[in-house]
Amino acid sequence: MNDEQRLRELLDKQEITEVIHTYARALDRLDEQLLRSVFHPDSQHAHGFVGPSSDPSLPSKPGEPKDFVAFAFDVLNTHSRTHHLLGNILIEVDGDNAYAETYFSAYHRMRAKGDPLAAENAYDNEMDWLVGGRYIDRFQRRDGVWKISHRTGLTDWMRTQPPTQQGFDGVPDEMRGKRGSEDLVFRSREVFGVD
Repeated sequence: MNDEQRLRELLDKQEITEVIHTYARALDRLDEQLLRSVFHPDSQHAHGFVGPSSDPSLPSKPGEPKDFVAFAFDVLNTHSRTHHLLGNILIEVDGDNAYAETYFSAYHRMRAKGDPLAAENAYDNEMDWLVGGRYIDRFQRRDGVWKISHRTGLTDWMRTQPPTQQGFDGVPDEMRGKRGSEDLVFRSREVFGVD
């Protein structure tokens, strides 16, 4: 492999890594449009939901998510906050296809019974649900853009435990992560300005 090929592969891996990072941001900030952007329209999914990843053209059936994105948002809304942390990312590029393994650790604060957004299987009190696993992905470059064409999520460990918020109440509101467009990441250019 010559230097130009090695550079192209490095750039491809960086673009794919950014798609993986965008997926985590979209989940934690509850940004549906951003989450849909990481998948090719005909992408398939097997991670809590088996079927299409993101196909807005599919008809909705009452009580059933039409694709993974709809499923994910149904689940995420039963939590008051989430935090997806990505670890090892290994990528093999093969022309316009690539295969990736990404380790993740995910934290979820589950809503308690009585909360109108709580899941059907909610506990009497809020609970912390922690999951560790890996995303096994096939990426494809189409029209020069890398996106996920197939994702399978593997669970390596899971734990549910009573929450603790010791010290969290002392964190000022403006320094707490938020879901949606109120999070600082979406206002950072406005807040920090330009030199």
